[in-house]
Amino acid sequence: MKRSDSRKLLVVNAAYWLVAMLIHPVLHLLPTASGRPAKIFELLVPLFFIFLAAGSTYLLKTALGKTRDG
Repeated sequence: MKRSDSRKLLVVNAAYWLVAMLIHPVLHLLPTASGRPAKIFELLVPLFFIFLAAGSTYLLKTALGKTRDG
């Protein structure tokens, strides 16, 4: 894998995890009628984390599977 490809891979992977870190606090800032976070967020936030982790893992697995000549 070329050095520029490795850098792109790391930037995209970092972006996945930056979104994962920010999604929970941002969703808790959204106003609701009761003044508390919506109960659906208790389900959606962990599912979103799982999807981000799966995407990140797939991205790294694909990149590591490429050869240097590739």
